[in-house]
Amino acid sequence: MLPMRTFRCPHCDASVFFDDDCCLNCGTDLGYRPEDDEMVRAVEGVRCDGHAVWDCPWLLSDGVGWCRSCRLDVADPTASTGPDRSEFERAKRRVVRQLMHAGIDLHAQPQLRFEFKRSEPGKNVSIGHSDGLVTLDLAEADPVTAERVRAELGEPYRTPLGHVRHETGHWHWQAWVATVPERLERFRELFGDERADYAAALDAHYSRADDGSWRDRYVSFYASAHPWEDYAESFAHVFHLRDTTETATANAALGVVANIFGPFDELYDQWLGLSVAFNELARSMGVADLYPFAPPRPAVDKLRFAYEVLLAQPIT
Repeated sequence: MLPMRTFRCPHCDASVFFDDDCCLNCGTDLGYRPEDDEMVRAVEGVRCDGHAVWDCPWLLSDGVGWCRSCRLDVADPTASTGPDRSEFERAKRRVVRQLMHAGIDLHAQPQLRFEFKRSEPGKNVSIGHSDGLVTLDLAEADPVTAERVRAELGEPYRTPLGHVRHETGHWHWQAWVATVPERLERFRELFGDERADYAAALDAHYSRADDGSWRDRYVSFYASAHPWEDYAESFAHVFHLRDTTETATANAALGVVANIFGPFDELYDQWLGLSVAFNELARSMGVADLYPFAPPRPAVDKLRFAYEVLLAQPIT
């Protein structure tokens, strides 16, 4: 995994965000060059065609067309546009960057692809994964819709970024766990037997009330539905803590967190202190906790497994 780096304007050295296409300090047109993980002047590459559609700031170094992230969309990228699509595309770019830094081959079989649909009255979109294809509901980019669904399902956290990470976790299991016998064996020891009827498990999950009995083994109520969901939730949480800790490391000079990106236990120890800190900051503003979870030890072991598979480390 590449070391953390702070994104800065190549002209004036001002801090810039990952999705910026222009420096607010000096006005320089910027683009993100994924192969180098850095912001450069836009003239140093060719803008992704997605820049004109949903403000994709990524640059191409190999011709014209769509960037590595936008290429993962299966349908005509211009068929569905607007702020909701832009929100999901931003989320996808963050996840693609994390996958690239972990050395994950985006073309591993089954190839990772994304399709975006929008729920309408009387026509709901089923968010999910099937043989590499991730389906997402653009309606959930609307904060009101997302909050309504979150409340109906009793989930403490529900965002476009969370959806992309979770569903990508299903693909990661199929491509990188199910294909390696020793990983699959260890997976079944930790998560259970994924050959249990998936549809029946989900029906049972949605028909029962959350009585809290899952809290001693799982990272979330939904993780308790089926081993596949448990892994996808664990994978998503690894990406949550890895991205948040990476961001905090960029501000290490401010005393936020040390620059540790090694063994899982070291990273997780740092995460524990960090998550308490930013939850306290959120409460100081009177808003919901940024990380409303408290993984028990068995769930942490599952996070470790997903982390080690992600980085191709020996499975413990």
